[in-house]
Amino acid sequence: MNILAIETTGASASVAVIDEQGQIFEVRSSETLNHLQVLMPMVGEILEKSKLQINNLTAIAASQGPGSFTGIRIGVSTARALAQALELPCIGVPTLETFLYNGERQKGIYCPIFNARRGQVYGGAYRWREDGTPVEVVKGSACLLAQLLENLQEVLGAQSAEITFFGDGVEAYAAQIEQWQNSSLNSNIRVKFAEPGIRYQNASSVAKLALELYKKGEVCSPQALTPNYMRKAEAERKLEEAEAERKRQEAQNLPVNVQMESGE
Repeated sequence: MNILAIETTGASASVAVIDEQGQIFEVRSSETLNHLQVLMPMVGEILEKSKLQINNLTAIAASQGPGSFTGIRIGVSTARALAQALELPCIGVPTLETFLYNGERQKGIYCPIFNARRGQVYGGAYRWREDGTPVEVVKGSACLLAQLLENLQEVLGAQSAEITFFGDGVEAYAAQIEQWQNSSLNSNIRVKFAEPGIRYQNASSVAKLALELYKKGEVCSPQALTPNYMRKAEAERKLEEAEAERKRQEAQNLPVNVQMESGE
């Protein structure tokens, strides 16, 4: 059994292969935001590195998001195309949860945050139970960082906790997170920022979670593998706002003067 895992939700793409024993081979791109050009050559490279033929694959896993809209589309589309051509099942892997597999397992809370701009993050919080199973502490969503931190504080209450933050949101919001920790209300919380080597998305972590999902039978057809953007694209949002404005003006018998703007 061999699962090919694809990670394209962040700045750098990576692919990995994992077998039933958990042995992993990984290839990471040295380029950024060039997923479309590098992804298929990397698939060939990982097969060569793991000494596999493409027909030795059992399933194709893709990091579903959130993250870069373009990156998510590339990864999911590639996984679907490969799985359809090879007549294999797909595994949809929730990106935020993959951070539980970054680096050595720890007792504290894992809190991945991606910079979603417009003052928002894609973020959630997770931890390992004593029996070695993962649990979601704060549901992943697109929200203001302040809301995510408030949700964390509400869940923790007076409990002592160490929270490790992952993702590119660390660079944008480290000062705000430290200020939150240093407030008098949060003396029970210790904040850490993951080291750069394990801070970001990687295909090895996608592969580890994909293997767990595969063992539980959580696979799908290529057609059923879908992105999880967690919010609407900028262009779609602006189109909806423009349409709402047009309907408002029509309802008030006003001249319609709505400009359609292109988005991200």
